[in-house]
Amino acid sequence: MKKTIYYGLVSKSQALEYAKAVCSVIGGNPFAYNILIETAAAETLLGEYRDPTPYAAGTGVTQVDKGTFEWLKSRYKGHSIATKIHDAFGISLSRVSYYEIETSPLLGFIFCRLRYYPVPAPIPSSREGRAEYWKRHYNTSAGKGTAGEYLERCELAGVDELLQSNFTGD
Repeated sequence: MKKTIYYGLVSKSQALEYAKAVCSVIGGNPFAYNILIETAAAETLLGEYRDPTPYAAGTGVTQVDKGTFEWLKSRYKGHSIATKIHDAFGISLSRVSYYEIETSPLLGFIFCRLRYYPVPAPIPSSREGRAEYWKRHYNTSAGKGTAGEYLERCELAGVDELLQSNFTGD
């Protein structure tokens, strides 16, 4: 039986397409799209888990919180990245409403990537390293998640299968 997917996603493979598209526009090392997919897995099991507290802990497939959303909009206002996003996706960051992220996986992945973008440390090559990176730079000490839970949720969400199926072209 197929599970329900929330936050505007049609499938997990669509999440991977969005993550790759966002990284091709915003940039990053070869592990940038991995951390976006894994963040979505850690936060919402790639859309299969619907947060019962709308907007309290964040919204969308990557659970962006309102304070982070406003900070990122301000930080990238007038930045060349905002222009790249507009040119590629037709999205004006300055006009996006926080509540649009709830049903737009593309916006969720854009804001997730923007959150990681200013971190000077490179995105690690190992999932274990990315779990620690997520905890330090995305979930932070204020968040309830742990690096161990990140790893567990990646497994529960089928991240390896998703990445492998995409790699082989299935």
